[in-house]
Amino acid sequence: MSQELVTYIVLGSKTRLKGIKIPTDNKFEEYLHLNFDHIDNILETLDNLITRSKGDLIVLLPPSSYPNSIAKEALKKISLIGLSSWGWFEYSSKRKNFIQNIKKVNTMLRSTPDLEQGIFFSKRLYFSIGGFGSFEISPFTEISKRLYSRIDPQKPLPALIIRTKNLRLDLE
Repeated sequence: MSQELVTYIVLGSKTRLKGIKIPTDNKFEEYLHLNFDHIDNILETLDNLITRSKGDLIVLLPPSSYPNSIAKEALKKISLIGLSSWGWFEYSSKRKNFIQNIKKVNTMLRSTPDLEQGIFFSKRLYFSIGGFGSFEISPFTEISKRLYSRIDPQKPLPALIIRTKNLRLDLE
């Protein structure tokens, strides 16, 4: 059994992630870039990355954002428990605007996190639902439906630390 408990995958194209630095791995955490070449191979690249990852809990993050220390500790504990689980992060209270308020309502009503919030799930649960499904304009819609069909999500974790206003993935 590997010591890594949590694998963080920063989503984005090779072009988008070229200049973004990620933290170094440690005995509890593994950090990876998605680095897809083209929109047509996002799912294949993501599945391969998740399959090869060492962590039992997978966290998908938008570019230039990371969990704070409280959220990291919670993710380690979720991973240690070893039960199938999934969830997302809250919206940042520092970034308040009309569009974010609409996204908050959408998240509450549909239980579908926005890209800005990130998502986490146990690796075992991911493969039991048959993977991601589809990756569209709202990347977490399909996987949220699949995960929700198995179990209810965890209470949202504290908001991600976002280091940029540009959270796009370059899906063109």
